[in-house]
Amino acid sequence: MKEIYVGIDLGTTYSAVATFSKETGKVQVLKNGLSSETTPSVVWVDGGNVIIGEDAKAEQKAGNANTVAFYKSMMGDPNYAAFIDGDEYSAEALSGMFLTELKKDIEATNDVKIKGAVITVSAYFDEEQRLATIRAGEKAGLKVLKIINEPTSAIIAYGLADGKEKNVMVYDLGGGTFDVTIAHVKGTQIDVLATNGNHQLGGKNWDETLIENIKDQFYSEYGVDIENYESDYKELTVRCEEAKKRLTTLPSTTVSIQCEGYLGKYNVTREDFDEKTSGLLYETILLCNRCFEEVAENTGRPFGWSNIDEVVLVGGSTRMPQVKDMVIREYGRPPVTKDINVDTIVATGAAMQAELCVNNVITLSVAPKVSPQGAGSTQRTPITLTIKNDDIKDITSHGLGMLALAQDEKSYINSTIIAKNSKVNVPFGREYTFSGDKLEVYVLQGESRDPYDCNIIGKYVITGMKKGEKNNILVNFLYNLNGVVEVNASIKNGASLISTRETVNESIDEIIARLNKEREEAARSQQKIEIMLAIDTSGSMCGSRMVNAQKAAKDFVDQFDYKNTSMSIIAFADRSAFACKWSKDKRELYNTIDNIEDVNVGGATDAQPIRDNASKFSRDAIKIMVILTDGYWGNQGPEMKAADSAKRNGVTMYGIGIGEADEKFLSAISSGKGRKVDLSQLTSAFKEVASSIATEVGGNSLR
Repeated sequence: MKEIYVGIDLGTTYSAVATFSKETGKVQVLKNGLSSETTPSVVWVDGGNVIIGEDAKAEQKAGNANTVAFYKSMMGDPNYAAFIDGDEYSAEALSGMFLTELKKDIEATNDVKIKGAVITVSAYFDEEQRLATIRAGEKAGLKVLKIINEPTSAIIAYGLADGKEKNVMVYDLGGGTFDVTIAHVKGTQIDVLATNGNHQLGGKNWDETLIENIKDQFYSEYGVDIENYESDYKELTVRCEEAKKRLTTLPSTTVSIQCEGYLGKYNVTREDFDEKTSGLLYETILLCNRCFEEVAENTGRPFGWSNIDEVVLVGGSTRMPQVKDMVIREYGRPPVTKDINVDTIVATGAAMQAELCVNNVITLSVAPKVSPQGAGSTQRTPITLTIKNDDIKDITSHGLGMLALAQDEKSYINSTIIAKNSKVNVPFGREYTFSGDKLEVYVLQGESRDPYDCNIIGKYVITGMKKGEKNNILVNFLYNLNGVVEVNASIKNGASLISTRETVNESIDEIIARLNKEREEAARSQQKIEIMLAIDTSGSMCGSRMVNAQKAAKDFVDQFDYKNTSMSIIAFADRSAFACKWSKDKRELYNTIDNIEDVNVGGATDAQPIRDNASKFSRDAIKIMVILTDGYWGNQGPEMKAADSAKRNGVTMYGIGIGEADEKFLSAISSGKGRKVDLSQLTSAFKEVASSIATEVGGNSLR
């Protein structure tokens, strides 16, 4: 028995399995026990026995209440449940049951043993839907090599067929999901540019339009609502699906249905069907246009239908004539249809990806081209392409961020870390200054800044920091090759931290309410804050310089709430001295600043205010020292050493300069980057320092 790796297109209405042959360099679509390349994704449970495929589809058509279909789009939804055969099943459980039986059938029919599989999903599946698909595969006994987006899989199968450079759009309308993906193909390189979709939009929505129409006509004729009769309604759904398929080749067809002894026969025309479903088709056009906008945003150049070299239709629902007509209308020319099987192209690409997962490289033998060999003769020359795993660069279908406090410190936002359409398997980091021993990160999936419009996909707890120490922590977010989120963290010096994912059992409302309560409690018991404001009063600091310095300093004083904050004012020139020590009275601080020139500290700038005063903070306080100067200090070297010592002892230093101040010196003494500004910018510079201090101490020091 041959052991193989396969690609599985786990479709909403039909599924397919394929494998890549290293011997031939081609993909073989594996047939099921009925010699078909596709298997209906229908599950029938009868007395505990699971039956899938055509037999289950036949029972569904007959109205058997113990059959279920269209569960794929409900993957990961905790509120979905199918009640069949006296039991309740989630979409994940149904997919696991289907894959179990599909695996058995394919192995027995083809005399093979499946060692591992790449399973395809809608490109717009979110985190939980992807994880649910992985779990379903594992429940079926499959080693899941990778989860891959269906349009990307189709591009692998189609886009590498000739080795040309081109922009390819895959328009993938399946039974329950719609995806549109644009990729740039160059040789063996596939660079996905943008993707959009709706995992609740597919052929079933076209079916439902027809079902509602027939149901309403039956009710008008007989006064009976078929939806109240489960078996008859299931039969109606299958008959409408079949009618939709007949309309791909016929201008009209008839749908017959029986219920409560009544028989209804209703004529349906393609023209009427197309008109009633035009809104659904328009939804797909809007998603295509959004893809164009995103490519344009990312490249900075206009992008539209004219930039597409080939449009490829994927998914059984693209057989509807209205889809091809739409492409011709919007694109100006027909989509590619030659040598493409819309039902198996996704499985074909997945099979190639499965082989790449195992061996990292494949040699593909593609359809031969015709080349002239003299008059009246031709020679068919096969093309071989060597493809590496990293030739295929997929993207994220959803943005990724974290729950964060907005600048107004009153509301929470989704702070985006990874933008939609970013490359997968690339880490994106965010740095934190953190002095606790446990950092909680709520990860949100979605593009909106409003967290209520996003999905909470997990809570990560970062630990391993030493309690009481302030650390610069780098938190990395990453979409792995399955499109599943990973979060890790390290201290900026390289030491790894522990990142533990926890299940979130709260709603976004509950989380935000709790965080607000915790912030309020923290504010009430906040550690005291001490700020030293040292002002240069040397001879050069006179006239407009001093007037502006006093104005900016008083505005700085006004930024703080002195419930937990106290401030000292220091004057320095030849020496330094406290003009006011640890005051909580704004009026006293204002008066001190107004009279700062009266403090007798000499006229040159030879003082060492950092050395003399950095040790005079309370031991248990948050320590902040702000220096304002306008000239070159005579003791810069010793003061830089004093600043380094102060910073090691927990003092956060800010240096602001005007006039002839040395910006390099300011940066050397500062905890961050020192600033040298014009007089007109002095007040703004002090406000920025106040805002930075608020961030440093948790935002509760500001008034």
